[in-house]
Amino acid sequence: MEFSMQRLLLPYLSYLPVSICLLSVMHMSLICTIQHINDVFTSLKFGYPKLGHKFNAGKSEVLFFNWKHTLPAYMPLREMASIHQSFGFGTPPANRSLQGFPGSPGYQSSQSFYSQTPPGVAPYQHSLISPTDAQSSSTISHLPLARDSIDVAGRTIDKCILSDSSSAKLIDQLKITKEGCPTHSGLSPSDYPQAAQSCRMLLKQCGTMKRVPLPQELVEQFAHVETISSMGLLPQIGRAWLTIDSNIYLWNYRDGSDLAFYDGLSEAILSAGIAKPKPNVFQPQIEYLLVLATTVEIVLLGVTFSGDEIHVIPDPLFALPTDGAFILTIETSDSGRIFLGAKDGCLYEVTYTSDSGWFSRRCKKINHSRSAISFLLPSFINAAFYEDEPIMQIVIDESRRLLYTRSDKGTLVLFDLGENGSSVSRVAYMTLQNIADAAHNIVSTIDKTCFRPLAGISLIESSESPELNLVAFSTSGVRMYFTCLPFNAIIGAPLTSPVQRYSGLTLTHIRLPPGFSVSSTSQKPSNVRASYYCKGTSILSSPHADDTDSIWVASSDMFPFSQTLTEGFSVEQLDGRVCDIVLDGVRNSIVGGLKMEPPAVVVQHSRPPANFVILTSQGCHIFPKLRPVEVLRQILVESGGADSEIVRTFFTILKEEQGAAVALILACSQHAQDPQISDWATKAFLLYGGEIKTTPTNVVPTFPHSSLSGADSPLTGSGRPSFGTPLHGPPLGFSTLGTPVQSFQPPLISTPQPGQTIDNLAPISPIESFFSGKHNGIYIYLGRIIRPIWIRELISEKKIGNSLLVESSVSVDEIGFIISKLTDLQSFIERNSLITSASLPDNFNISRRNITDVPAQRRHYMDVKQAEKQSLQALDHLVKHSAEVLGLWRVICDHQLHLLKDNLPGDILSQMKMMSFRDLILGGQEVCSSLINSLINRYLADSASTDSISSRLRDVCPSLYRSDDAICSKVNELLLNARNESSRANKEQLLKEALELCKQIPTRVQLSNVCQHLSALQCFSGIVDLCLAVADKRDPQKRGLYYYQSNEPADDKAGRDSYLARIDAYRQITTYLGLLMYGIPASPQGPPTTSQTVADAQSQVENMLKLVLRSDDELCHVAVYSWLIERGLIDKLLQIRSPFLEKYLLREKDCHPEVPLKMDLLWKFYENQRNFAAASKVLAQLADTHNAQLSLNQRIEYLSRAIVCAKSGSMNVGPMSAQGDLLHELEEKMDVARLQAQILESVMQLPSHIPQVRDAISRLNSEFFNVTTLYEDFAEPFGLSECQLAIMQCAGHQDPPLIMSIWSQIFDKEIAKVGNAESSTKMAVLGAALKRLARQYASSEQYFPLEHVIKTLELYAVKFQYQEPLWLPNTLLSAGIPLLRIYKAYVKVHSARDNVWKAEGAPHHLVTVIDRITKIFAENPNSLPAPERRSMYGTLLVELPVLLSHLYGFADPQAKLLAVSLKQTQEQLLRSSLH
Repeated sequence: MEFSMQRLLLPYLSYLPVSICLLSVMHMSLICTIQHINDVFTSLKFGYPKLGHKFNAGKSEVLFFNWKHTLPAYMPLREMASIHQSFGFGTPPANRSLQGFPGSPGYQSSQSFYSQTPPGVAPYQHSLISPTDAQSSSTISHLPLARDSIDVAGRTIDKCILSDSSSAKLIDQLKITKEGCPTHSGLSPSDYPQAAQSCRMLLKQCGTMKRVPLPQELVEQFAHVETISSMGLLPQIGRAWLTIDSNIYLWNYRDGSDLAFYDGLSEAILSAGIAKPKPNVFQPQIEYLLVLATTVEIVLLGVTFSGDEIHVIPDPLFALPTDGAFILTIETSDSGRIFLGAKDGCLYEVTYTSDSGWFSRRCKKINHSRSAISFLLPSFINAAFYEDEPIMQIVIDESRRLLYTRSDKGTLVLFDLGENGSSVSRVAYMTLQNIADAAHNIVSTIDKTCFRPLAGISLIESSESPELNLVAFSTSGVRMYFTCLPFNAIIGAPLTSPVQRYSGLTLTHIRLPPGFSVSSTSQKPSNVRASYYCKGTSILSSPHADDTDSIWVASSDMFPFSQTLTEGFSVEQLDGRVCDIVLDGVRNSIVGGLKMEPPAVVVQHSRPPANFVILTSQGCHIFPKLRPVEVLRQILVESGGADSEIVRTFFTILKEEQGAAVALILACSQHAQDPQISDWATKAFLLYGGEIKTTPTNVVPTFPHSSLSGADSPLTGSGRPSFGTPLHGPPLGFSTLGTPVQSFQPPLISTPQPGQTIDNLAPISPIESFFSGKHNGIYIYLGRIIRPIWIRELISEKKIGNSLLVESSVSVDEIGFIISKLTDLQSFIERNSLITSASLPDNFNISRRNITDVPAQRRHYMDVKQAEKQSLQALDHLVKHSAEVLGLWRVICDHQLHLLKDNLPGDILSQMKMMSFRDLILGGQEVCSSLINSLINRYLADSASTDSISSRLRDVCPSLYRSDDAICSKVNELLLNARNESSRANKEQLLKEALELCKQIPTRVQLSNVCQHLSALQCFSGIVDLCLAVADKRDPQKRGLYYYQSNEPADDKAGRDSYLARIDAYRQITTYLGLLMYGIPASPQGPPTTSQTVADAQSQVENMLKLVLRSDDELCHVAVYSWLIERGLIDKLLQIRSPFLEKYLLREKDCHPEVPLKMDLLWKFYENQRNFAAASKVLAQLADTHNAQLSLNQRIEYLSRAIVCAKSGSMNVGPMSAQGDLLHELEEKMDVARLQAQILESVMQLPSHIPQVRDAISRLNSEFFNVTTLYEDFAEPFGLSECQLAIMQCAGHQDPPLIMSIWSQIFDKEIAKVGNAESSTKMAVLGAALKRLARQYASSEQYFPLEHVIKTLELYAVKFQYQEPLWLPNTLLSAGIPLLRIYKAYVKVHSARDNVWKAEGAPHHLVTVIDRITKIFAENPNSLPAPERRSMYGTLLVELPVLLSHLYGFADPQAKLLAVSLKQTQEQLLRSSLH
């Protein structure tokens, strides 16, 4: 116990300063002195733990400090003290040290681990010396490996395993305490969460039901039943049995095949069973014994197998009379004991031996229920003392050596089989009345009839609950949990005395079935006739229809870490009456002999699902019990992917980290039939695995789906939350590692700033952060993969004769299975780039309550994100390293460890005896190196080639066994030989070999030195080749390219490092390009290059450029392009034909929009490529660039070039294409640009000393504006009326009042320009302005309101007393406006009868003008085209009478004169029209 406690405590407490913790429980104390390890705080970048202490003797708790976190995790000391024993590894030797554990004297940290020379460098005497050891000027350098992260990840795995082992025990879930009373459950809605219809699958317990009908031959035999027929299952051999009178039939219940029968009996068979034969009694071919009980005898038949075919030996091995006892049930133990339950209420046992003695028979029947004296008494006396209660069921508890019987009246009897399982003694019994009374006292609100009669009993294995022993089912489906221990001894240290341990039967808990909750809407099971319980799964059968049953299956697998017993249940219909229920066979596992069974969610990745077999009158029904992984698989298939609410709810129920761990099982699957499910599971992992959660410490965090409640919840408990904090512990995302409350969730992160120490560390802000569920889920899954061997002893010793044989404690198959899982996980991590993802989520938000520095909180979030990234990197290292170490161990086991141990140093072998696999993985470098040495030396001693084993070791554990050093030596040798070689062909061959070897070890190449040597040897093409290879090997995952393509995000440190590593390699190429072109030395200390002509140098340059351009290394292209631009070699750059050049120029344009040169290069590139469409787009973007360096004229020039390119492009693709749309858009933009130029010209005419004018000029030059901005920000504020009118026409805006107002403003401004000039001058100015504007707008009546223009200008003529009535009509005619339109406009103005003319003293002014216009036409009608002339005739003949009528209303002389003139004109027009 002391060792186990230290072993568990040290990995978690070794980081604290010197402190002493006194831990006390059940009069047992443990003092742990923890040394201060200062280098941990300096080597890790995750932050510092908050120090504290806690001791609570009453609750017996110890405080665990979570590394990197601030929330403590509590674990009951009782569980922590027993956790090591629960792994089933036994008590270690007393002298066993803590070798390999942090804080122990023999512990070797990972820093010292990886600072040593790795194996393969000099592990054995025949190895080559590293060139770095031979000479300081070597061209190869050893890059140190930083593997402290493996220790960090290893400690997190410790916490994960401890967390999985700390799930609430069954007795705790049932709330049974030492001081308390028996408890009950099932009345709360949260005990059986109900599912909405859309999420019903989440609580489904049964997989796809496989129905295997009865063999047709058996169906025919039913017609021949005369007396009795019965059925049952024999899961030990995978057979179902059926008796018809004296015949028994056996068949494979999995597929209905291999039907066998036995008809050697004459009496009806009452019951059947199968038993293992006792050793050394029968021939080896007898694998099982078939036990048959008839009305008169008990027969033991031999059973053999030939492949999958069963054979029953016809001749009975033993037969003995029943002595009148009707055997109703047969049960056998694993040791071969045969127990019989009889109708007379007695428990019998059939015993047999190989030989008979003087006073004993070889086979006999023993009654364990009645004393020997009862056989001497008359039957009427026995009847007076004993009441027959037929035994209907026998259950054997193999782990505790107990046996239970159930009678038809519900009496339970407990028998103790003894310490070694070879005896029988009756311990206690409990009648049904006593059971019902005790149950009613526990749940007084439930009618007592619900507790009786009993439908069946099942044992509770010790691996599930050491304290609870038996569960009984009533016909109402009520479960009753019993213990055989004294009630007050249930909680506490295990007792050793059999009398004390198994003193009676005590009812401790009542579990009501679904439907008893007040708010429950589900039905209740009733008339239960068969029951079964196994490892937390309960199965009940109840009548469904006349001849069919339904089964109720309940399990807590979906709620593995609940603090109360929470079960999902589902109901399935069968096609017959249930006869028997069993668990199919024995499940295979590699759990490594764990005594305490972990929750199914912990081991489901390594075990197939449990299959239950239900035998009915119609056949067998086989269904797998759905665990979380099968539930997820099924809902993914039914939903057709991960994008569904039911998948999201799955993660909500299990919590994000547990759901992520389950999803990883499917996502990492490499089975050929699972690729689609793997993709869906991956998407579910990424979608619902959660993100980092950050919240102020004084704000209660609320995260999506932190509980399920409300009407919209997919799982509800009739108005109450189905799952909540009381049930599942902390809210979602707040479960703490190491607590029994929930699964692993590293809680708080505290990230110190550089330069801070643990003494001066102060929080930046009150922020708590939580790693994402995806991060935690990966750690949980990795912990579960290596959990079976993590703290298991490395080797075991087996004594053979007088010698000890050393062998691995874990089989090669188990190691291989774990390696395969580790490899699958590593592939998943690499496929999904989980290590490089470190960006802010789209929904990132920080509550601003009590927070004043939100940017600081964002920085804090990024720090946490970086911490998670580093943690995942640590996990990635651990996965790889674990696979390599275990792979090495498998190689060692394949070569027989006991043969290699003689070559191991004595201290190494001693260490191995004390080590666990955890020690080997985290701190066993010296052991690994010695094992490799021993293996290689073994080959050398046998004069065998080491090529094969070296190749295998490099494949299995490349970081533990490397060949780099031999390659380094070879490279040096080849380069030196090439320098001294006179033959050009030989020199090129040597250089080729050296380059190929360098490419194999690029990360260790001192590139500058090698390139200097290659330059001295005139091997410039080799420089390009080597630099490309080195760059690719330095960044095999192309993170640098991703970093470059992602515009160099600041938070991508790994990408930046990879990018810089690549650029450093490319720098050698550009350096030697410059050397060849300009004669610049490679370096002051570098070897001089041989002189060469300019032509040779130019040829070398062209050759190097061709090699670069032929490569698919985009970043190398980028480096060369940048170099060409820096050197001003634009023409050479544009001559390059490479797909990367366009991408480069596009990126440069996007990253440096303020540099017009970048965009100039791009459109010139497109123009050279005759990609006019792309060139036009770039030119358009360049014209739109917001840059003060470009003037408006330059922008218009770019826009004009864009239009030209667009027209060139549209000629190739047609005007109706997208290119035609672009051309139209550019032309419209050009129209607006011309308006902007017009405005700029107008603004520049304003006084320049006005700040607003200078600002407007600057803005108009800096970018293009839309018409709205031009109007509102420039034209209107500066009163640019003509510009306003032009903008309105360009925009198509129709606002007649505003347009007329603008025209008035234009004329007013023209008059204002001439001031007090003469009337003729003013009218000339107005006429000129009118002519200029009319030519522009006359074609659009909306923007040239002719009537308003005529009225305005004629009023000016009247006001200025201008006596030239035809000046305005002539001006309009000269502007190209038809006479008819002018005439109609005048008539319309006159028809308005505006009093303004009378007020101006010229009431007949418009008539005078109209008269003159009429005379012009009458005098020369042929001046108009025929159609217009005819229209003019018609209009005049209609309008002149109206005008005359109007004039006749006036009596003044002017009116009379005008009337006479118009009359004459009318007559003249009439005459002309006749011709």
